[in-house]
Amino acid sequence: MVETSPASRDEYTYIAIGQAHSIRLLELQPATSWQSPIEVSLREHSLDACPEFGALSYTWATEDGDSSLSKCLECGGGIIKITANCEAALVRLRQSEEVRVLWVDAICIDQSNDDEKNLQITLMRQIYSLATWVGLWLGEASTAVDEQTSKPLSELGMTFMHDFAVEIAERSNSGQTPYGGELYQEFIRDRRAFQEQGMEVFTPRIQGFWDVLHRPWWERLWVVQELALSKSAHLMCGGSSESWHNLTVVIDGLVKSDGQSVEVFEFIATFITSAFHQIHMSSFVDRNQSDSTPSQPPTPGTRALAILNATRNTRATDPRDKIYGILGFFGDAESDPENIFPLPDYTKTAAELYADVSRSIIANTCSLDVMSSCYGFVNSAVPDLPSWAAAWNDTPLKYFDEGPFNASNGSSAIYEASGDSWSLLRIKGKRVDSVKFPSPTPDEIHYDNQIMTQLWRQWTELAFSLPSYPTGEAIADVLLNTLCWGSNLALDRLAPGEYRETFDAWIKILRSPDTSEVASEKIFTDETAYTYSRRISSLTWARVLGTTTNSKLALLPMSAEVGDEIVIFNGGKLPFVVRSEGENFKLVGPCYVHGIMDGEAFPMNESESGEWFSLC
Repeated sequence: MVETSPASRDEYTYIAIGQAHSIRLLELQPATSWQSPIEVSLREHSLDACPEFGALSYTWATEDGDSSLSKCLECGGGIIKITANCEAALVRLRQSEEVRVLWVDAICIDQSNDDEKNLQITLMRQIYSLATWVGLWLGEASTAVDEQTSKPLSELGMTFMHDFAVEIAERSNSGQTPYGGELYQEFIRDRRAFQEQGMEVFTPRIQGFWDVLHRPWWERLWVVQELALSKSAHLMCGGSSESWHNLTVVIDGLVKSDGQSVEVFEFIATFITSAFHQIHMSSFVDRNQSDSTPSQPPTPGTRALAILNATRNTRATDPRDKIYGILGFFGDAESDPENIFPLPDYTKTAAELYADVSRSIIANTCSLDVMSSCYGFVNSAVPDLPSWAAAWNDTPLKYFDEGPFNASNGSSAIYEASGDSWSLLRIKGKRVDSVKFPSPTPDEIHYDNQIMTQLWRQWTELAFSLPSYPTGEAIADVLLNTLCWGSNLALDRLAPGEYRETFDAWIKILRSPDTSEVASEKIFTDETAYTYSRRISSLTWARVLGTTTNSKLALLPMSAEVGDEIVIFNGGKLPFVVRSEGENFKLVGPCYVHGIMDGEAFPMNESESGEWFSLC
């Protein structure tokens, strides 16, 4: 292969693209030897008259994280520097006798030209929709091999995927569920040992299947739209290739099988989460995919917020790409009312971009749902980000799902511009309470089940120290609702008596004389108590239980302090904790305060008489 070290060749000079609706396509020259230098040529084509081409979906970095431009290819008498992973994909795609026409972002877009990048990003939807096929390059074959066959484990995993899809399809056609099949039984057999010993307990091909589904490709933001927009996609891992359709057959068969135990289902979820997420994201290409009904068109901004939340855990080297990397789900702003995003502009900072997007969502939805994922307890990786702007590249904790709640009584957001300052947001609201006592927090944000159990014990003592509750409800009922946000796993409001049996078992363990170590083991293994533990573990992590000045229980952001105000803003389904900072306020985050989640503290006749808050 050609390395970048020789200085005898000049870097390729890109010729500017002549038309706004044109792209460059790469012509990959054939070679009979893997060791031959990669040679390409670039030609401009109008999107209205493109030849057939394939598109590559890949991560710039290798599995070990090397994203340096350590390799190069020959183009028009010069060289173009690329990453080792890009080179590996091109070598696999190169044919022995015929030219292959491709679109590869790192090569077909002049990466040194921000203006060109800004324009080409707006064409990504058309590029991946027009491509005859999309190659999903997961990386080279695994270095670990099966001792019996001497084949890479990833190769065995790709074969298992194919065979498993065939088994599921055949059983489905004969009216049978997947979980009676031989390969299904092999898949779940070692699930319990896996919890303690890791994937080494699996058979070689199950290990390989795990390897295939846990490559860095699955975590990359850009691949979400690249896959979702494709007509025909193929997974590529080393020398193995498999239709994406076959993986969807496997995933659908696993997640739609009724009758599986909770234990089996959770194992399956651990195994396939990344792949399931990609399949789920493909549904967002459909314009009707929203929370609205067919007779009720989605409000502009609603679908944008749903996609931003759904891609929150994906990764992008440049934080601005957490916005630009989903634009392919939308048409251009002039023809698509759901495209509420600013045009790509790499001269703008990530903080400015995130603030613009949050403000646009508020303006278009007339609600503050976007602020439900804002938390001030951790310093964002985005410098100068306002507290009210969602940090789309940070995933500090599970965001509050505001769906079941109506704290502001169905009111619309009332906001106004704050002069020339992009970092300020003025919105109207009402102070309804304040933080009296937030429980102590752990020294580290990452803590284990034993520390979590200790926290739950402290919270239980705090709750039962209250002599009564302002609403007249029993303290046990208030605590049950507060820790699970008053909702179940389906995000529906709790029905009377729901979770009562499992909550009682949970409380019994916490209030027993057992040590924290013993209680922790019981609370996460007891069949009855575990249901409630499972529901609240992700919801209470990095949050604290506290009491308010009005003697209410509240689940608060981890950084809440004594004296912080609890405010209900117009258009907000949740209450928010804010902190005074000079003439402005910092948004600490959303909270759950039992007794004010359904408009009790925000009468409709007072919705216009609130005060202005300037959030910074």
